Amino acid sequence: MSSIFLNAHFLLVAAVNFCLFLIVATWSFLPVVIVEMGGDKADVGMVMGSLGITSLGSLPFVAPLIDRWGRKFFMVSGILLMGLTNGGYMLFDHYSPLMICVRLLQGLAFAMCFNACATSVVDLVPSDKRAQGIGLFGVSGSLAVSVGPYIGETCLLTWGRDAYFVLMMGFGLIGFLMALLVREPERKNAGTTTMMGFFPTAARDGHLGMMTTAVIFGSGFAAMTTFFPLLARDLGLRAGIFFVCYGLTLILVRFLLGTLADSLNRDRLIFACLLGFGVMLAATSGISSLTQTMFLGALFGLVQGLSYPAMMARMVDRSNDQNRAVVVALFTGSFGVGINVSVLAWGFLAKTEGLPLMFLAAGILMFAAAALHAYVGVSRSAESESSWGLVASRQRTVNVSRRARTSSR
Repeated sequence: MSSIFLNAHFLLVAAVNFCLFLIVATWSFLPVVIVEMGGDKADVGMVMGSLGITSLGSLPFVAPLIDRWGRKFFMVSGILLMGLTNGGYMLFDHYSPLMICVRLLQGLAFAMCFNACATSVVDLVPSDKRAQGIGLFGVSGSLAVSVGPYIGETCLLTWGRDAYFVLMMGFGLIGFLMALLVREPERKNAGTTTMMGFFPTAARDGHLGMMTTAVIFGSGFAAMTTFFPLLARDLGLRAGIFFVCYGLTLILVRFLLGTLADSLNRDRLIFACLLGFGVMLAATSGISSLTQTMFLGALFGLVQGLSYPAMMARMVDRSNDQNRAVVVALFTGSFGVGINVSVLAWGFLAKTEGLPLMFLAAGILMFAAAALHAYVGVSRSAESESSWGLVASRQRTVNVSRRARTSSR
């Protein structure tokens, strides 16, 4: 871990990501501003939800360009656009549907900056520490999410709406200055090869299985983060305790157990995390005490802290210099789709059947995904390891034969 933290460029990229997620976390109070400006709950949904249209929809176009033009350009321009566009809200005295246009630009900016940062980290971290590096990089976003809402709320309540937007512009400016210092990593044949297609890469390089797993993990993540506060309110419990235990455990896992995803078989670890996620969701349906709330929060942090880096590393292991950003975007996009699409389904189920049954159904989905992953992912991983071992053995035999022929001459 120390070698990663001693890498100045890794720290710079993490700092840019920290500023990016400070903006994202501070957006938590944008719905309050929209209502104060005369919008209603439907307007809040349209404005906030429109971010996903461009943050996910732009990936097939943005990711290949990150591979072609380099990471730094999109990192610099993305964080700058993320910051400056917050000034666009200051052009309105009252709520206007045109605010959606600002939000669409911010979705594009987020896709540019986040995927450029994530790809840069994969470039910088050695392959034998890939999952650990991805996990430690993710801590920067987790820390930002922990402090951003508090800073944003304080600014909004103390100095008002304009100061709130200026604050986010400031976060973007600091991130922009950090991004300017990032060094573009050297890549083989950068800018000279044909761009790898987004969807062809998913189908041709065998990523569909892991993308499906990421979608399912994203759906479980959405179920917990979106609907647990509602369940806790109904039961008279403190949801904040749950998220404190989640955040602290996730950070500790990334620091103390980050090497597990590099030292263990990734598919088996992902299988274990699916089981853990299923236990957590199913147990949530019967929660009744503060102690259980704390336990479930810690379990959530453990599972999320291990699974996300392991899944991304599992996909990136099958990438190269020419398509790495595409593969990173395939993973982040799949996780995002799981979050955004499942929220609608979970919301409908919670409304018709109740929150406990919704969490139980989410747990059953995780168990089913674990069974499928055990059949497809783990078994194929074992076959792959065997085949790679056979190939390596044959290659060693060929090398010995060549040396023997050379020495006989």
